[in-house]
Amino acid sequence: MSDTPAQFPSYLGRAPRSEPPLVGSRTRRLPPHRLSHSRPGPHSGRSGRGPLPPSNVSTESRVLALQTVEVREFATSALRHVLEVVDRRRGASTVAHVLSPAVVGMVGALATAAVPGRHLGVAVLQRVHVSVVSPNHAEVFGTYSRGDRVFAIAAGARYRRSAGRAPSWSVTSLRLS
Repeated sequence: MSDTPAQFPSYLGRAPRSEPPLVGSRTRRLPPHRLSHSRPGPHSGRSGRGPLPPSNVSTESRVLALQTVEVREFATSALRHVLEVVDRRRGASTVAHVLSPAVVGMVGALATAAVPGRHLGVAVLQRVHVSVVSPNHAEVFGTYSRGDRVFAIAAGARYRRSAGRAPSWSVTSLRLS
């Protein structure tokens, strides 16, 4: 064996020291490695643009945001009631105030028909998402579970103004799969 150190290619650097220096040794400490600037990462909370100041938010945007929250609350309640009717835990006539007449008939028929996965257990609404298309129309979609399986649910909702009744949202179309 030779006492001379082996020659390494120039592109290889020394391995970093993973042990603290010996007491009394004269080794120079290297500064910790730092980037010249911090880059925003996907989870740093700094990626993309930050929230707009309130003065830059239009009145239409605020109304749309409030409407989205209102529709989501309505849709969550309405879809939960629909699933209760399909599971035969509630009568179809009890949801007539939030469904259009055609959807009431369809939900009533689903309660008497063989629904996929009914043998797995009770339907439990999991998530509801809302996309407001216009001030009077929204698309609703989400998931519900029966046992270990997850199923999809989708609906269309319209804002209706009826004579003699307060204006409210109504489910005008429904799809369970």
